[in-house]
Amino acid sequence: MKLSQVAVRFAVTPFGAAFDRVCVRYLGESPVSMIFAHSEGVDYNAPLLLTTRGRKTGEQRTVVLPYFSAGKGRIAIVGSRGGLPTDPHWARNLRADPAATIFVRRRSVAVDAQVVEGPERALLWESITTRSPVYLTYQKRADGHREIPVFVLTARDGSSLRV
Repeated sequence: MKLSQVAVRFAVTPFGAAFDRVCVRYLGESPVSMIFAHSEGVDYNAPLLLTTRGRKTGEQRTVVLPYFSAGKGRIAIVGSRGGLPTDPHWARNLRADPAATIFVRRRSVAVDAQVVEGPERALLWESITTRSPVYLTYQKRADGHREIPVFVLTARDGSSLRV
């Protein structure tokens, strides 16, 4: 079993997910993402914590995600779920309620999320997959089921989200 597979298996356990969230909050880094990136030979992307409201329960849900610059002081996140046939829960939550909170660079920011499509998505997708080619593999796995969504996050107060 590859080290990246061990990291993913750990990350999906309740303890692993909680451990990774704590590390991102207090250290600003994701050990799970670091191990995955190192073992796959890809660039490590800085993590953020995304908190959404559960579309069924209404409860706050927080996940660790890598993020990318979307230009104009915005951040992009990718709903890959490793290329599985369905979107991750956080993506479905954002579609139901685009208001969210991110914790990035040790600060909390209220954001609005928007799924990007068309030419804007194509430009962002090219930029993201150049930095992290693993998303091309995920899209191949998802082909025939879904197009992997790309969300752009904008600060609700109009401030710039530094990447």
